[in-house]
Formats: sequence, C-alpha cells, structure tokens
Amino acid sequence: MGTNLVMVERPQLTAPYIIVGLNGWLNAGEVSTGSIDYLRRKVGARKFAYVNTQGFYIYQIPSSDPELTMRPKAQISEGLVRKLDSPENELFFWKSGSAHDLILFLGFEPNLNWPEYCQIILDLARQFQTPRIYCLGGFFDQVPHTRETRIHVTVSHQPMKSEFKTFAHFGDYLGPCSFTTMLIALGQEQGIEVAGISARAPIYIHDLNSKACYDLLKNVLNMMDLRIDLSDLNQAGEELVEMMDRAFSENSTALAQLKKMEELYDGAFGKEPPAGLGEGYDKLMEEVRKMKREGRKPH
Repeated sequence: MGTNLVMVERPQLTAPYIIVGLNGWLNAGEVSTGSIDYLRRKVGARKFAYVNTQGFYIYQIPSSDPELTMRPKAQISEGLVRKLDSPENELFFWKSGSAHDLILFLGFEPNLNWPEYCQIILDLARQFQTPRIYCLGGFFDQVPHTRETRIHVTVSHQPMKSEFKTFAHFGDYLGPCSFTTMLIALGQEQGIEVAGISARAPIYIHDLNSKACYDLLKNVLNMMDLRIDLSDLNQAGEELVEMMDRAFSENSTALAQLKKMEELYDGAFGKEPPAGLGEGYDKLMEEVRKMKREGRKPH
C-alpha cells in the first residue's frame, strides 16, 4: 500500500466487509456519502486510517458543478491563516461481534491517478481478508419520489449476480465511467469481489435523499447478515416523501407533470425507465426551480 495509506491504528478485525462512499459523480442526493456517514455515526465506528491526498486531486476545474470545483478549505482569523484542510479520505472500523466486521471508507472520488487510488482499496481488502467490497452510489434520473427506489448493480464476477436478483437490476451501458467502475474492473482482474450498488434518484432532490440511503443500506446489510437498526433512517425517508408530497400538492402545474412522470414510470415496469419526458419533464423542472426561487423548495 506504500505511503498513501496512513494507518493510525491497526485493528484486529474478523473478515470485514468494506463499504465505500465517495463524494463525486455517483453521489446524487448525497446517497453515497450520506449512507456511509449515517452508518459511521450509527454504530460508532472509529477512525483507523486515512489516504494521503497528495497527487490525487485538481483543486480548480472551471465548472458550475461544486463536485468539480473542489478546493482546500481554509480557516482565517484576524488576517492569519489558522488552518488549511485538504479533502478527507478516511477509514473507520466497527467490530460487529458476528462473523464479519465492517470497514467504512468515506472520501472524495480522485481527479488523478485512479488506478493507484483503486489499488489502495484493493490492497486494504487483501490485508484484512475482506470477502467483498461494496461501493454505494446514486445517480440522478427522471424517476418520481412516489415510487420505490430502483437499484442498479454492477459486479466484478458473474456468480455474484445471483445474490442481487431479489432487489437489483442489471443494465447495459456504454460511455464515460465512474471511479467505482474502474475499481470493479481492477477487482475483477485481481480476483477481489467488488459490487457497485447505485440508486436512481429523483433529479429534483439535491439534498440528502434519506429514502434512497435507507433502501440501499437495508439491502446491503442484509446481504452481509449484519443487524443494524435503521428505523430512524427509514423514518427520515418517510418524512422526506411526505414533505415532497406537500410541496407538489401546493403547485398544480408541478403536480400534473409529476403525475405524467408516474404514468411513464409505471408503464415501463419491468423495462428500462423512459429515456426522457420531453416537454412535460421540462415543465416539471421549471416549476421546481420556481419553487426554489420562492423559498418553497421541496427538499
């Protein structure tokens, strides 16, 4: 693992699973980082290592996307720089008391040297004899918040697919990939099981989508046979749906477009959701933006 992974403590763990959450392309609705941060606080996981960020990030890329304009954070007091923080990439552990402990990786998708960054995670898995790495994610899509969360999975090895059939979908894709996809590909080459599990998130919910976080975590933890009480996260998800329902009910135009989205979504059951909603979708987003400007944002 070289000098990029800095161990501040060397815990004795029993065949721990690794769950990865990264701030980046697959963090729609903060599903990736939000799930890991929730889990970290829920079980009281303790930090034991971090990744040296030097050589992995570009601190200024002109873009309207905040994920691409990542910069160090400074604390200035009375004209003096008191503190300068780089992006944090931290690892936490939790001893479950069962057959498998847990390692949580919370960080930022790197801009540079993807293979090297991937290797840090894969070497960590070897060191702790990890049976599988799970990468959580979310991507924005034209899906309504009123329907169950659709979960898509990409795996490193064919036999793994049978374990996900009860709750996930396997799709086809050709185009630019995420860091997670490279990690899966390298895991495949090196004989390490890696699964990328992503939720399709409504494009109009930009804050933490607790509903999607709950739907991902309940399935992943069930596969690990880890019993962690997620009832508070489930409650937060239900409250989010209720808040969205109230917001849309107060705007007849947005509600009408939401109904059209539901009809298209329901009509595509068992198939891939529709590629777009055309003019109807544009109207929906226009109304959502208007609600935000008026201080009535539905999230």
